[in-house]
Amino acid sequence: MYPAANSEFRWLNLQVQRHQVRPYYAARLHQRFGRSTIGLGSDEFTALVLARKLDGEIQRLVDGAEIIDLEYLRTFVGELKPLLASSNKASLRIVRKDELSLLWKKYVDFHQSLGAWEQTYINNEITHVSRLLEKCPFKRLEDKSEILQWILDDTKRSAATSKKRFMHLTAAVDWNSKQGNIPRRWGIEYRDVLGSVKISGKKKERKEIDVYAVDEVYRILNALKDDTHSRFKGKHSQYYKYVYFLWLTGCRPSEAIALKWNNVNIAKRIITFCETQVLTSGGRIVSKEGTKTELVRTFPVNQELQLLLESIPYREGFVFTNEMGKPISQAALNVVWKTLLKNLEMRYRIPYNLRHTMISYHANNDFPIQKLAKLVGNSPEVIMQHYLHFDIERINLPGVLRESDMG
Repeated sequence: MYPAANSEFRWLNLQVQRHQVRPYYAARLHQRFGRSTIGLGSDEFTALVLARKLDGEIQRLVDGAEIIDLEYLRTFVGELKPLLASSNKASLRIVRKDELSLLWKKYVDFHQSLGAWEQTYINNEITHVSRLLEKCPFKRLEDKSEILQWILDDTKRSAATSKKRFMHLTAAVDWNSKQGNIPRRWGIEYRDVLGSVKISGKKKERKEIDVYAVDEVYRILNALKDDTHSRFKGKHSQYYKYVYFLWLTGCRPSEAIALKWNNVNIAKRIITFCETQVLTSGGRIVSKEGTKTELVRTFPVNQELQLLLESIPYREGFVFTNEMGKPISQAALNVVWKTLLKNLEMRYRIPYNLRHTMISYHANNDFPIQKLAKLVGNSPEVIMQHYLHFDIERINLPGVLRESDMG
């Protein structure tokens, strides 16, 4: 005989022996009980149910410091066999070691088949939980407290992120319980456990946005344009017009990278942001309809922005491409950016701060907050809370917004 797959019992091993074409299952007890065996029959389903109940009965006896009598255990199993044989198997709920993973798969497959989740959500959330389940040593529904503790014990994640991971598992269990795949109580129990998790500690204070000075922006632009600190001609200048566009519009890098010529109307002096391209945690670039905060946002084209766009050779597809003709890679720019700022002896700030800089300068130089919020895809509340710095320099703005007809 040899152990059956998915053995996860504390006081026994489920073993199977092949008799010609039919298997025969038996429970081999823990060495504490002399490694005796108890026959469970030839039906895998029934054998698994019997093994679970037998393991639970042994645990009850151990907890009560009662004598473990082999004959009693055999009688216990013998009395259960006819009851199980006469039961409707479809109504039995068997919890196997890998059932939580199976329930998770049912949940994921169902929602993916409906197209209920965007690809970025799948890559950044669902994939993480799937990998977590593969690594987790606790896989039974009963192990909810152990699973939660195992997730929370991983110091590589914040407590809030760990709670979020367990929240996804809870959603899967709850969905399965409503679908009738498992008893309803499991969804309720998992929700109760999730509700008991309280993340302690003070919230981190939000750091003040670190903007660029205007002269720093133009020093960066000129260095990119002239390949001043590039070992090879064109390596830095391929990003010049893309970065210039970020500065003039204050758009998100993901919006600029995804911008296509069919969404640029120079004649009507308008740009439409309606797509983004984002890099997932797995290193994949994913296209997404809409922007971070809305499906569509329009932006006016003034003379300076028009000259920039007209200087870019028109082609089908993306507006901003690298020297290979492919969409700009923000990750590649980040490498160039770090080198460039070091050579320019500037304090390091990420390229995204160009957006913060553009919004901050307009907000603090008397541009109407409501109109600014609409144009950059933020709420007025966010701009007033995060972008109003009263000690910021007063400047002559790039003019993209001021020269445009704002209605």
